[in-house]
Amino acid sequence: MKHKVFLGYSKNPQEVSQEILQAASTINKSGIAEAQTWEDTPATGRLIIETVLKAIDDSTICLFDVTTLSQNVLFEVGYAFSQQKHIVLSFRKTKESHPLWRAFDIFSTIGCIFYETGSELAGRFLTGLAAASEKTLWDDVSQTLDAHAPNTLFYVPTYHTSEAERNLRRIMGREKDLGTKVTTADPAELGSAPLAWYVNAVYSSTATLLQMSGEDHDRNRLHNARTAFIAGLARGLNRPLMIVVDEEYRGPVDYKDILYKYHNKRKLSEHLKVWTKNAFEVWNQENFTPAATSPPKVALATELKNLKFGEYVAENEAETLDEYFVETAEYEAVLRENSVVFVGRKGMGKSANMIRASQALRDDKRNLVCLIRPTNYDMDGLVSVLQSLGDGNQAFLVESFWRFLLYSEIALSAVSAAERLPAGLTPGTPIATLRDYLTQKGICDEFSVRLEKVIEDSRSDSMPRGQSLQKQREHITQVLHGDVAGNLRRLLGEALRDRHRVALLVDNLDSAWTRSAQLQSQAFLLVGLLGTVGRIAEDFQKENNRLRSVNVTVSVFLRSDIYDEVIKEAREPDKINTKRIDWTQPDLLKRVMEERYLASRPAGTSPDELWQRFFCDEIDGKPILEHILSVILPRPRDLVFFCKAAVLNAANARHQIVEEADIREAEKSYSKFALDALIVEYGPTIKGLVDVIYEFTGSGRVVRRSAALELIGSVLGEGNTQAIEECLEGLLQISFLGIEVRDEEFAYPDRADDLRKAKVLARNFYRRTQREMRYQIHPAYQNFLDILDEAE
Repeated sequence: MKHKVFLGYSKNPQEVSQEILQAASTINKSGIAEAQTWEDTPATGRLIIETVLKAIDDSTICLFDVTTLSQNVLFEVGYAFSQQKHIVLSFRKTKESHPLWRAFDIFSTIGCIFYETGSELAGRFLTGLAAASEKTLWDDVSQTLDAHAPNTLFYVPTYHTSEAERNLRRIMGREKDLGTKVTTADPAELGSAPLAWYVNAVYSSTATLLQMSGEDHDRNRLHNARTAFIAGLARGLNRPLMIVVDEEYRGPVDYKDILYKYHNKRKLSEHLKVWTKNAFEVWNQENFTPAATSPPKVALATELKNLKFGEYVAENEAETLDEYFVETAEYEAVLRENSVVFVGRKGMGKSANMIRASQALRDDKRNLVCLIRPTNYDMDGLVSVLQSLGDGNQAFLVESFWRFLLYSEIALSAVSAAERLPAGLTPGTPIATLRDYLTQKGICDEFSVRLEKVIEDSRSDSMPRGQSLQKQREHITQVLHGDVAGNLRRLLGEALRDRHRVALLVDNLDSAWTRSAQLQSQAFLLVGLLGTVGRIAEDFQKENNRLRSVNVTVSVFLRSDIYDEVIKEAREPDKINTKRIDWTQPDLLKRVMEERYLASRPAGTSPDELWQRFFCDEIDGKPILEHILSVILPRPRDLVFFCKAAVLNAANARHQIVEEADIREAEKSYSKFALDALIVEYGPTIKGLVDVIYEFTGSGRVVRRSAALELIGSVLGEGNTQAIEECLEGLLQISFLGIEVRDEEFAYPDRADDLRKAKVLARNFYRRTQREMRYQIHPAYQNFLDILDEAE
């Protein structure tokens, strides 16, 4: 049988497209296959995209060139993948293009031909064609898909914070409040998820909402390429699809008829409301069946397909988190009635602790729980307001706006909880009086919107530099609605006097943290919050003839690196009640997976069954769990990701258990995930981080200090001594590098005081041995960076 081959590629640059055309000509002359390019399918009177998709439908195998990460081409890859086509990718490898391919790397499980000439591409394609099996990649991935669920949305935001992105997140928050299950592929939390995760997210959701990034935005090329693939996948699975772009987006012409261009939040909200309503109605139509519009799953005669470990991002598993949550001392501290700041790196479980604690606290109907998780806010705007004030007024402003925002949040939460009661609000009661006061003062928006209003009002030209201290404070008081905070305190005392506890849980305030000349002012803003937390709790303890006492506790969750910067600005850091979240105990981390396993097993199942029944015994002479923990960062998120990847690999290979080969493949995908998450988290705060990290590619696992400085200097400039030293310090702080404290013993401290201790140990060790200081690249990143076992 003669294969029908569709070739998808970008027309520019011409040196690439000419090689593809040469390959198409060679394939046609072979007699083995008939090749058709997208340029052979003119869109006469039809949308370009429709004619291209029809050509893909008519083909038996598709060859897509992804050298330029063209959005058109990647849309076509997603569509062809969903249609169970045999897919081959090609990439013209050059010194400039290869790093981009490695950074993208969503297609590690799809065969890719790296070539230099069209003849070479055609020859390797035809050789592979002869050996191709009937099974497609979709056959593998489809075995582990979840059921298609009603009233569910898959949402992919951008890396870049913009007005459109903030408003989309707020709308998604309201959808959640209305009962819609929203799975969010947040690049700041998720990093680069594996192909199977995206496929499952689109397949199991009712509709897919995507956002493309403008050309000048951070990491836009990688984000838009990934998003284009997801869009094609959603189109191929017949899922309602909406792609939101802002006016800066200059995407491919093929897309223009399926994009929604953002103009303002009102129109966006109205459009989304209609779109989601129509999408959900399609699901509920009697003649609609998922099987009719989606390729069927492939049966698999192994129990591995039934292993479900949940999500590795807490925000996407809030509904099931209580089934397998591991209670720690830090979690118990949230439940205890004292205000505290919880500190930990991403993936340590800060959000999971907050979500589960809020659920547990709400189980007691006497409690009122207020969650504050602003999607994003204008940190630079707050900083500019601070810098417009004299030193004497900065602390006054910071405490004033935090107090106003937190008091108003408690008030809005109290009114909302009362309105949800069957009896509703009774006129004349304290809670009704509180509601009327909020209405009178125009305080009704969500936290992020209220914060932005405060920023905008504070930017007013009515308070130029040079005004007296008293005049500036009067302006600040006016911006913050005069005596509203004081009145809210009095009204809340009356309305909440019968509440056992009011728990205020604050997370995500560090989402806009960036490295800049304004770092000190940013830290000053957050240390102001930490100081205000304790004073608010104390204020609500007061009781007199005017004020009623209320038991208010405030818990704040912060990233550890940010906390280390923030605490430098605190006048009395010892008075801030801080709890560090870590997973240094292997047995505790082990429980994370075991609890998830037991949640779906019969009562009485032994937790050891997971490792004894479904995983091979050992790797390289180490027990299997010990090996896994040795190659990942000690965080719940990373362990869940790794085990899910290993199980998926085994299921795809039809293995009865997770074998060594499956673990090795999981190490590859995990290492890319870990590095991508590191770059997303710390890229904005460490100058040149991406290029510096990639400069370590192919080096030894252990690097001498002089060699490390040389590698960094090749990126930042050899003469830029201060920047080089600062970057090296940053690599230690984020645990990309560990420091040798004893012979072949490397420490990876994740807190400032531990890092200082490790440096002292290292200096003493090298003073005794008269050797040069050495660092080791963390095992989590070694696989992706092709790190050599030997030291440099």
